[in-house]
Amino acid sequence: MSSLPITLDAALRDARSPDPNTRNLAVRHLPAALLAELGEVPPGLHVAAGHPRGEAVVAALTAALDDPVVAVRALAATGLAQLGEPDVIPRIDPWLADPDPGPDAGHLRECAAITCVLLGLAAAPEHLLKPTDDDDPTRPVEAPSSAAHPLRPPGHVPSDLSRITYEAALARITAALRAPAADLRFQAAGGLVELAGRAAEPALCAALEGEPHPRVRFALVQALAELDPPGPEACVRLAAVVADPAADTDLAFAAALGLAAARDPRGGPPLVLALARADDRGRALEALAALGPAAPPAAVPLTLKIARGWFTPAVTRVRAAYALVRMAPATGQPLFDELARSRRPAVQEAVADARAGLALLTLKDMPKKT
Repeated sequence: MSSLPITLDAALRDARSPDPNTRNLAVRHLPAALLAELGEVPPGLHVAAGHPRGEAVVAALTAALDDPVVAVRALAATGLAQLGEPDVIPRIDPWLADPDPGPDAGHLRECAAITCVLLGLAAAPEHLLKPTDDDDPTRPVEAPSSAAHPLRPPGHVPSDLSRITYEAALARITAALRAPAADLRFQAAGGLVELAGRAAEPALCAALEGEPHPRVRFALVQALAELDPPGPEACVRLAAVVADPAADTDLAFAAALGLAAARDPRGGPPLVLALARADDRGRALEALAALGPAAPPAAVPLTLKIARGWFTPAVTRVRAAYALVRMAPATGQPLFDELARSRRPAVQEAVADARAGLALLTLKDMPKKT
């Protein structure tokens, strides 16, 4: 049974209601109601075509793009993107270009960016990108049309529409990194990583270089840190953030997490400081574990104190011991083995997760075959 507050038939009816609150509820849930009736369908273009009421749903959402209520217009755009309707792109272009600093224009800009990302992801299963095996792993190439993919039906051939939609979405999100409106630049940072993966690195680095807005800078640093892993150029930018005395604690910590993912020790100092902050301690321990022997020596006694703390939650102690196994094996392994003998289910689960993490980090640390 659907947990939605409205059925598909009711949403189609109420999308034309004179009451703005009723229209808002209908348009908000119209895509989800259709997708619920379609069942488990992968992201794609023109998803609604698979349902008898699909054409009516697309028509209702398209009509709502002209609704007098800003929130309804925004919901209509993201709803059409959820259903993979590329025709929404020219309708949101004026929203992306609107420099108005007001909240209504800002809401439309942000939803336009989200619409582009959703459409790009819907088109990506067909216009599949994969990294090359050459010296530049960040440069994407188009996969052969016959390449197997879990979201591609057997015998399916990528369409021109898929390519056009993906490239249109990617172009708009890339351009949004330089938009006058800070809220749009903020959305573009994370959106570009979703659409382009590691290929987004040069654009993100260039945007960070001259970005004056603190919130956008934070989003760009987070986006660079989410690359898998950050490349050399990204690490240079992240290390500059860590070394900047004017960088606030959250910004430096975000940059340090990205550097740790790249096994770059320049992110070590903020990770050591984060061990004293309860909200950041878990991620700091994970990052220090990733650095392993390259972690700052100062992290070892502090992590040991956490691992031995009487009032420290047992799961956190396991995580600290796991980090010590990587940073100082002679110290960490006995502690980890002691915790592994616990009969508490939560501790046993944490130990199992830690062992899996250690195995993964060991695998990642192995030299790549040439």
